[in-house]
Amino acid sequence: MDLEICFKNTLSKRILRLTRFICRHRGVHYLDEESMPRRMEHSVETVGFKFLQPAPEQTHLAGNIRLHRQFFSRYLEFERSIIVYLPPSYKDNPYKRYPVLYMHDGNNVFDPRTSFAGVSWEVNDTVEKLVTQNKLEEIIVVGIYNTPARLYEYTWTPMTLDNEMMQGGHGKKYARFMVQELKQFIDKEYRTLADRQNTAVMGSSLGGLINFYLGRHYSDIFGKIAIMSPSFWWGNGIAYKHAQNYPRDLRIWMDIGVYECGSHQPKANDYVIRQTRMMREALLQNGYEENVNFRYFEDPHGHHNEYSWSKRVHRPLLFFFGKEQQQKPFSA
Repeated sequence: MDLEICFKNTLSKRILRLTRFICRHRGVHYLDEESMPRRMEHSVETVGFKFLQPAPEQTHLAGNIRLHRQFFSRYLEFERSIIVYLPPSYKDNPYKRYPVLYMHDGNNVFDPRTSFAGVSWEVNDTVEKLVTQNKLEEIIVVGIYNTPARLYEYTWTPMTLDNEMMQGGHGKKYARFMVQELKQFIDKEYRTLADRQNTAVMGSSLGGLINFYLGRHYSDIFGKIAIMSPSFWWGNGIAYKHAQNYPRDLRIWMDIGVYECGSHQPKANDYVIRQTRMMREALLQNGYEENVNFRYFEDPHGHHNEYSWSKRVHRPLLFFFGKEQQQKPFSA
């Protein structure tokens, strides 16, 4: 059966609305009995643009962090901050160049003060720990702040449901911003290894969805694609239409949490897991090899939040930049 048709056959309007709400409005964290931040549903008016926090005047984070404010794009409506983590040896080794990891929702990547609900991915801490343990190559990490146009920028097609036009559809412009403006700036400003084999992109939710687009259309730029908790439901499953002719020369990480929609939504959780498994099967049928150039992981404790992504971000980091990843298949 065609994957796009299969997707639509499993689609429940109630489940779609729930997953759409979670990915669109991102909810609010609270601590459950295990003291883990989770998301609870709130009205649109309550949530608003809570995830949009201004860049602080100074950063107090582990590692060498640089902040570029009001980065302008001729393709996008809003300016945004760009936050850059530099590896420990960057200052002392002026001739060394480094691989680069680009991350969407950059305000959530390093700093709890700018992160959604005050919980960050702590990528700088994780990278420094893995480098110290001699498990990870030193890398540059570029966090791209989101804007009020997040839904537009992270989706390449408008969303419709019951003849109702939803938001979205500016992902092509966002991709051009990344490739033609941001990457060129980073490669000029910092000592990067600019080739595709040393350039990765990582994102979650709609950030994972736009990475699927970047991998399909810019595989000559981004050789490593991390798709975490992806919103493959967007556009009525249009991503499945492109899975069977997806470029085969990428290194892809894909994952999903068992509790993406909350611990009390078993049907919705089953739905998002099934849709991610469908994409996994499509890519494997297209020629990708598990543990070679493709890695899939289901987080048994994973929710749709920054806390969960922070607890497993080491996995794609090691798959992409681990010191042993080219010598033997990656093992989680």
